[in-house]
Amino acid sequence: MECSLYLSADRMPLVRDIGMNRTDSLYTHPDRTAGYDVFLFVVHGCMQVIEEGTEYFVRENEHLFLKKGKHHWGLPLTVPGTTWYWIHFSVPTDENITYREHPPLPEIDYYQPDHYHYLIQMPKHGTSPFHSVLEARLQALAADYFFPAKHGMMQLSLRVCQLFLDLQKQMKQQEKEKHTGKADTVAGRVIAFLLQHCEEDFDSASLAGSMKLNYSYLSAAFKEQTGQTIVETHARLRMGKAIEWMRNSSLNVSEISERVGYRNPYYFSRVFKKVLGESPSSYMRNIYKT
Repeated sequence: MECSLYLSADRMPLVRDIGMNRTDSLYTHPDRTAGYDVFLFVVHGCMQVIEEGTEYFVRENEHLFLKKGKHHWGLPLTVPGTTWYWIHFSVPTDENITYREHPPLPEIDYYQPDHYHYLIQMPKHGTSPFHSVLEARLQALAADYFFPAKHGMMQLSLRVCQLFLDLQKQMKQQEKEKHTGKADTVAGRVIAFLLQHCEEDFDSASLAGSMKLNYSYLSAAFKEQTGQTIVETHARLRMGKAIEWMRNSSLNVSEISERVGYRNPYYFSRVFKKVLGESPSSYMRNIYKT
């Protein structure tokens, strides 16, 4: 979506300024193309904003993100008494990095070279139970903004990043609860099966039979929900099991290869390097044993 706003997992949003406004008369939002992103949260009343031709009415306990470089403006339709908080910020990215839309799977908790190279889409507009605590958090942020301290803007940016992540998490959960169905459970069920069989070669027929679903459907649904293929995820889970052996035993590479179901240690090493970006022996030299 053209006006959707994303955070990148490898960088925090950098706060430009934070504040609160109240209008006692009919108000018109400024006509501008800002060089920064905007977060609005209405405490009382209703604010009208148009972004690139799409009109929004931001009501009490609702938020709106406006994207940098997009034209937004208003009509004299924001009602008297409207009170709102705003955060102006920027989201730095690296043009040399290809960011993906899906985060790493929780079950694959080890670091990979591209672990943080993903985007987090912010909920454009709406409300949720989380919004009931937003006013207090924004009030504290605005107060601290006007009393600068050493590293103050860095600390504000960290807190704003956490606020945005909390907001995204709550609204994502709310959306998921509205649209739960068979497809939504596919990824979790597939991962559960893969975890039970991560020390074995992948068997698509066995997976499809266990779930009583067509493998082509499973594969497509899993890719849509996670951004990864089932085969790729199975390989990463096996490498995760190998890392457990590395950290908690004195086994060598060949022995670990055998434990996770690879009869050929050279092939195991090749897969490990493809997934982790370094060889098993190199990885083992750089970990702390428990």
